[in-house]
Amino acid sequence: MKRDAAMKLAQEGLNDLNAALQQGSSEALRRYLDVLGRFHQYSFGNVMMIVQQHPDATYVAGFHTWRKLGRWVKKGEQGIAILAPMVGRKRRDDSRNGPKDGSDDNERTLLGFRVVHVFDVSQTEGEEFPELAGIDGDPGDRLRRLEAIVADLGIDLQYDNPGGGALGASRNGSIVVCAGMPAAETFAVLVHEVAHELLHQQTGRKRKVSRTVRETEAEAVAYVVCQAMGLETTTRSADYIHMYQGDTETLSQSLDAIQKTAATLIERLQKESSVEQLAA
Repeated sequence: MKRDAAMKLAQEGLNDLNAALQQGSSEALRRYLDVLGRFHQYSFGNVMMIVQQHPDATYVAGFHTWRKLGRWVKKGEQGIAILAPMVGRKRRDDSRNGPKDGSDDNERTLLGFRVVHVFDVSQTEGEEFPELAGIDGDPGDRLRRLEAIVADLGIDLQYDNPGGGALGASRNGSIVVCAGMPAAETFAVLVHEVAHELLHQQTGRKRKVSRTVRETEAEAVAYVVCQAMGLETTTRSADYIHMYQGDTETLSQSLDAIQKTAATLIERLQKESSVEQLAA
């Protein structure tokens, strides 16, 4: 598959999702968010491509990576095309006079994208692949880690009554979460409010997008993070169907924001876990 064809595939996925949302069906959004939860390290465009080609994918890797893991791609399996960045060194125009700041006169820069192929674990065979650890509806220490991340972001957190019948509230630098909820629900609500802080309060987007878009984005982030952590949630994310606001550009911007914010929180939660294990 050529690069243009791959990019077209991602755009087709976005168009299909937008059309489904306009028709009142949110199942496509749920499917996309499910895959995003499993592949948070990929851009939203690549996730869209994975959904289009292999919606049931659970773990993907390249041909050589699978060999290092003791598994081989089954004969006849077709790879899942994604776009990978090409990074190289670009010589500065004034390099003939030498760098003036003492730095290398060759800068690493993005040169473009190329098509690479990955394969889902179901397309491989070999050594037994370990099941990803789940937490069966209990966030365990992840709630405490999330609280530590909130504090590190400089956000004040209180467990109290947010008022207005809400389970949580984001107040530009402070978060209030309803006290006394089960740990799993507390975790999901806290992720939702942190998403509001990162997506809307700190960026000024709160004034630029509708309340429906804001709530959809925050709930989608909560859904993705909970999925990645092994938590089953009854999030309202898939019930919001107006995020698109009638055009794919707005939907694309929302999905990109959701992916980046969810990925940031997931990576920080995983990093906190690794630090704790090293300290143990």
